[in-house]
Amino acid sequence: MDSKKETAAGLESIAPAERGGLIGPAPAGDKARGGAKRPEREAASAKGDAKPRKKRHPAVRALRWTLLKSIVPVLCVLAIIGGMYLGYAVLGKRPGEEIFQIGTWKHMYDLIFAG
Repeated sequence: MDSKKETAAGLESIAPAERGGLIGPAPAGDKARGGAKRPEREAASAKGDAKPRKKRHPAVRALRWTLLKSIVPVLCVLAIIGGMYLGYAVLGKRPGEEIFQIGTWKHMYDLIFAG
């Protein structure tokens, strides 16, 4: 193998067809390697009237970030509450409102872990 092909700097003198076998397939958005740009971006850049993205207020961005990051823990808490209700009220045939009383869970803890 030629020493130019072995180094990254030597890849500039190699034809794009030869490069594909050396460094892998070209990314889809890389025009220099033969990939195509997205049509909507290409059309907007050709016209020159591409609108910049509107920046949101920092409080709105923070609220959105918080909601996106907290969706999984919220769903987990809802699953726990739903499971407690099903286990206590449906399977145990007890009144469902008792799952929200701390005395119920203290009693269950004592039943499970009492020696």
